[in-house]
Amino acid sequence: ILYGGEGREYMAGLAALNPQKDMRIKDFEFIESFRHRLDMEEQLKSTATCAVCLCDPEKRKTNLEAARAAGALEKRISRLRAALSDDRISLLGELEQRTNVLKALDYIAEDKSVLLKGRVACEINTCDCLIVTELIFENVLDELDGPEAVALLSTLVYQRRSDDDPQLTPELDKALTRLNKITRAIGNVQLKYGMDVSPDQYARDQIHTGLAQVAYEWAAGTKFYQICEMTDIPEGSIVRCILRLHETLKDVRNAARVIGDPKLYQKMEACAEIIKRDIVFAASLYVS
Repeated sequence: ILYGGEGREYMAGLAALNPQKDMRIKDFEFIESFRHRLDMEEQLKSTATCAVCLCDPEKRKTNLEAARAAGALEKRISRLRAALSDDRISLLGELEQRTNVLKALDYIAEDKSVLLKGRVACEINTCDCLIVTELIFENVLDELDGPEAVALLSTLVYQRRSDDDPQLTPELDKALTRLNKITRAIGNVQLKYGMDVSPDQYARDQIHTGLAQVAYEWAAGTKFYQICEMTDIPEGSIVRCILRLHETLKDVRNAARVIGDPKLYQKMEACAEIIKRDIVFAASLYVS
């Protein structure tokens, strides 16, 4: 009944009612909405394409379908423009470089399907997945006992520089040398395929030995107050490192399951258990 406005005949021949004069509606918001609708109808009438379709259902349907199609095309254009933005284009080169690195290291095949090393890398979430994966496939961890393996992985988890000179076992010292060699090799591959990486700087940024001795002693059963006396690193940083190290050990354990290495699986499972003790893993109101 209200369709069409004052002084205009309704489709069925009935005169349109004015909400203020005829129906005595006083609600301000309703009156404003009604007037806005009348204004929209006037705009539609002034458009040649839509002047007739208000009263012609067939033309109205056709025009609505065309409007929907035009709206869908506009959305697609917006998405394509966003995809072609400068930021997106700048990332395409890096994506290709990283893809080539993964192919060179046998993480993905030429058709970009994920290989075994790639599946192992997907299990590592707490530190550089490429370095840890190479450690696993080079059998570096297999040659270490539990505390030594914990100490070696701590060098990838702890990410702050320290002036401490850790006292390492001969086997751990050899493993650390191999770790540096593996990390530089990965850096060289990245440099070869155009990434802005210095192999030596990459190794320095990824490997930090500040808590290696602390992690070794903790895994060997030393009390917390005693390991705190071995370093000037704050107790909170030690706790955070051990907590993250526990997650890393579980990641490597899961990676061992992927490659079917029960010996490494059992070693990482045991390491995760021996460091999960005392005040470091005590329940806290701040974290639980």
